[in-house]
Amino acid sequence: MLHPQERTALLLIAGILILLAGGISFLIESTGKEPFATPFSDTLKDGHLAVLTGTVTAAANTRTGGHLILTVNNTSVFVPDGALADPETVVGETVSVTGTVQTYQEKKR
Repeated sequence: MLHPQERTALLLIAGILILLAGGISFLIESTGKEPFATPFSDTLKDGHLAVLTGTVTAAANTRTGGHLILTVNNTSVFVPDGALADPETVVGETVSVTGTVQTYQEKKR
Protein backbone atom coordinates (compact mmCIF):
# COMPACT_ATOMS: atom_id res chain seq x y z
CA MET A 1 0.00 0.00 0.00
CA LEU A 2 1.23 3.49 -0.83
CA HIS A 3 1.72 6.17 1.76
CA PRO A 4 -0.20 9.44 1.28
CA GLN A 5 2.99 11.27 0.22
CA GLU A 6 3.72 8.60 -2.41
CA ARG A 7 0.19 8.84 -3.83
CA THR A 8 0.50 12.61 -3.99
CA ALA A 9 3.86 12.32 -5.76
CA LEU A 10 2.44 9.84 -8.30
CA LEU A 11 -0.56 12.09 -8.99
CA LEU A 12 1.74 15.09 -9.48
CA ILE A 13 3.99 13.14 -11.87
CA ALA A 14 0.97 11.87 -13.85
CA GLY A 15 -0.44 15.40 -14.08
CA ILE A 16 2.88 16.82 -15.27
CA LEU A 17 3.21 14.08 -17.90
CA ILE A 18 -0.30 14.82 -19.19
CA LEU A 19 0.47 18.55 -19.37
CA LEU A 20 3.76 17.90 -21.18
CA ALA A 21 2.10 15.58 -23.71
CA GLY A 22 -0.61 18.16 -24.41
CA GLY A 23 1.93 20.99 -24.71
CA ILE A 24 4.17 19.05 -27.08
CA SER A 25 1.18 18.06 -29.20
CA PHE A 26 0.05 21.69 -29.37
CA LEU A 27 3.54 22.88 -30.38
CA ILE A 28 3.84 20.31 -33.15
CA GLU A 29 0.38 21.13 -34.52
CA SER A 30 0.95 24.89 -34.36
CA THR A 31 4.24 24.72 -36.29
CA GLY A 32 2.56 22.93 -39.18
CA LYS A 33 4.05 20.44 -41.61
CA GLU A 34 6.59 22.74 -43.24
CA PRO A 35 9.52 22.11 -40.84
CA PHE A 36 9.23 18.37 -41.54
CA ALA A 37 8.99 18.67 -45.34
CA THR A 38 11.75 18.38 -47.94
CA PRO A 39 11.99 20.91 -50.78
CA PHE A 40 10.19 19.48 -53.82
CA SER A 41 12.19 17.88 -56.63
CA ASP A 42 11.41 15.36 -59.35
CA THR A 43 13.68 12.85 -57.62
CA LEU A 44 11.53 12.51 -54.48
CA LYS A 45 9.70 9.23 -54.07
CA ASP A 46 5.91 9.00 -53.98
CA GLY A 47 4.50 9.51 -50.50
CA HIS A 48 7.30 11.86 -49.42
CA LEU A 49 6.24 15.06 -47.63
CA ALA A 50 7.48 18.00 -49.70
CA VAL A 51 7.19 21.77 -49.79
CA LEU A 52 7.08 23.77 -53.03
CA THR A 53 7.46 27.54 -53.00
CA GLY A 54 6.99 29.69 -56.08
CA THR A 55 4.70 31.81 -58.19
CA VAL A 56 1.36 30.48 -59.39
CA THR A 57 1.31 30.83 -63.18
CA ALA A 58 -2.01 29.08 -63.89
CA ALA A 59 -5.11 27.80 -62.13
CA ALA A 60 -7.64 25.47 -63.75
CA ASN A 61 -10.63 23.48 -62.55
CA THR A 62 -10.56 19.72 -62.95
CA ARG A 63 -13.14 18.18 -65.25
CA THR A 64 -14.95 16.55 -62.33
CA GLY A 65 -15.21 17.14 -58.61
CA GLY A 66 -14.62 20.90 -58.57
CA HIS A 67 -10.96 20.50 -57.64
CA LEU A 68 -8.16 22.77 -58.89
CA ILE A 69 -4.83 22.25 -60.56
CA LEU A 70 -2.35 25.05 -59.89
CA THR A 71 0.88 25.42 -61.79
CA VAL A 72 3.71 26.49 -59.48
CA ASN A 73 7.26 26.60 -60.88
CA ASN A 74 6.15 24.40 -63.80
CA THR A 75 4.83 21.78 -61.36
CA SER A 76 1.18 20.78 -61.17
CA VAL A 77 -0.33 21.02 -57.69
CA PHE A 78 -3.67 19.36 -56.89
CA VAL A 79 -5.90 21.48 -54.64
CA PRO A 80 -9.04 19.80 -53.23
CA ASP A 81 -12.46 21.38 -53.71
CA GLY A 82 -13.12 24.16 -51.23
CA ALA A 83 -9.48 24.81 -50.26
CA LEU A 84 -9.48 28.10 -52.22
CA ALA A 85 -12.48 30.40 -52.39
CA ASP A 86 -11.47 32.07 -55.68
CA PRO A 87 -8.68 30.37 -57.66
CA GLU A 88 -8.29 33.28 -60.08
CA THR A 89 -7.00 35.52 -57.28
CA VAL A 90 -4.07 33.15 -56.73
CA VAL A 91 -2.52 33.54 -60.20
CA GLY A 92 0.57 35.70 -59.91
CA GLU A 93 0.87 35.18 -56.15
CA THR A 94 3.85 33.57 -54.44
CA VAL A 95 2.73 30.53 -52.46
CA SER A 96 4.22 27.80 -50.33
CA VAL A 97 2.48 24.45 -50.76
CA THR A 98 3.09 21.45 -48.51
CA GLY A 99 1.84 18.01 -49.45
CA THR A 100 2.57 14.45 -50.42
CA VAL A 101 4.43 13.76 -53.67
CA GLN A 102 2.55 11.59 -56.17
CA THR A 103 3.24 10.46 -59.71
CA TYR A 104 0.33 11.10 -62.08
CA GLN A 105 0.61 10.45 -65.81
CA GLU A 106 4.35 9.84 -65.36
CA LYS A 107 4.97 13.27 -63.78
CA LYS A 108 5.71 14.08 -60.15
CA ARG A 109 3.05 16.30 -58.61
